[in-house]
Amino acid sequence: MHLAKIALTLLSLGIASSGACLAQSHDVSRPNVVVLISDDQGFADYGFMGHDIIETPRLDKLAAQSLVLRRGYVTTALCCPSLATMLTGLYPHEHLRTGNDPIPGKKVSAWIEHFSSKPQLPALLRDAGYLTMHTGKYWHGDPAVSGFTDSMGKTGRHGSAYSLSIGRDTMEPIKKFLDKAEQEQKPFMLWYAPFLPHTPHNPPERLLKKYTDAGAGGQAKYYAMCEWFDETCGDVLDRIERRGLSKNTIVLYICDNGWGSVGKGSVKSSPHELAVRTPIMVRWPGRVTPEMNDTLLASNIDLAPTVLRACGLKPAKGMSGINLLDRKAATNRKQLFLANFAHDMLDVNRPEDSLRSRSCVQKDWKLTLWHDLHPDLELEEWQMPTPVAKVQLFNLTDDPMERNNLAAKHPEKVAELTQKLNAWWSP
Repeated sequence: MHLAKIALTLLSLGIASSGACLAQSHDVSRPNVVVLISDDQGFADYGFMGHDIIETPRLDKLAAQSLVLRRGYVTTALCCPSLATMLTGLYPHEHLRTGNDPIPGKKVSAWIEHFSSKPQLPALLRDAGYLTMHTGKYWHGDPAVSGFTDSMGKTGRHGSAYSLSIGRDTMEPIKKFLDKAEQEQKPFMLWYAPFLPHTPHNPPERLLKKYTDAGAGGQAKYYAMCEWFDETCGDVLDRIERRGLSKNTIVLYICDNGWGSVGKGSVKSSPHELAVRTPIMVRWPGRVTPEMNDTLLASNIDLAPTVLRACGLKPAKGMSGINLLDRKAATNRKQLFLANFAHDMLDVNRPEDSLRSRSCVQKDWKLTLWHDLHPDLELEEWQMPTPVAKVQLFNLTDDPMERNNLAAKHPEKVAELTQKLNAWWSP
């Protein structure tokens, strides 16, 4: 099934709601938290999302036990800013890590200094008595910057060889961390952000053969990587289950950004649906009613507030996301806002200098306003070029792959959503 057909199916099919997401409880025990984050995976590239070749049995099982928000988004479709939003509950223009790297000649330390001054989900949990473990990608040097009590050590640009080995080569650090939490009898948060299914696409031969034989062609390696990531998630969940921790553990799944290409460039760092869409799921046995939901809008900016509320804590000042387990708040949300930037950051005090586009998603509609690229910046060769039409309006139900720009036909909708976009952030 082609991605466009999958996307159209997902947006047009509704699955009956089973009622309130979160059952009220007076249980004051603090849940453990497991956050599973895939890296560069298309929003339809899972069994539970309707892909007819890729198999993801472990995530399918998790989805059947979870609230699955199939209209989830990331605020920015690039690794570092997306992950930074998950950690801080802030938009990139607020936490200032708008890109992966500064322009040549500037040091990243200035951006890390600003980032470290912002609220950090791991630090807030640490201060409440949690052990917090980081594995995988981290763009800010030492994970202790974000309040992780445990990690796989300091990282380089986006990780270290050791931290990026999680999932691909080893799961031992997770075992040791769970042993530590058990010994110290403390609640924990486990942050699992492996370099999967990100390139290099070098899956196990057994999985590559499976998808080659299935007729995946040039996509065989990527499809195999998706299932490899799925297997590692199963490993994490099995470790939780074997220790008898599943009932008191909230599990969240999200992807940092999408995967694929449109026209001349990769969707990464673009506002295209293939780049910014992701399923978001939450499992909490006895607290969250399993449901596949195709109408509620969710964002990676909601991850921190959701976890904090589940753990009996208040979100930090400035966190504007919602608690995804608060059905009233989720239903009352009318819009989501997105901003995408150049790969490189220009000025730590002026995030707007690296801005490429802003988007507003509201029900069926999506408005994207493109900005001219700053003259001191250049696009990476893989980045989608700026379109000729700087104002784009799409009906996502009719046109999920954003092929038909309706801005000229619906100026009143453009004006309405532009007003909302500027009220959110007008650089």
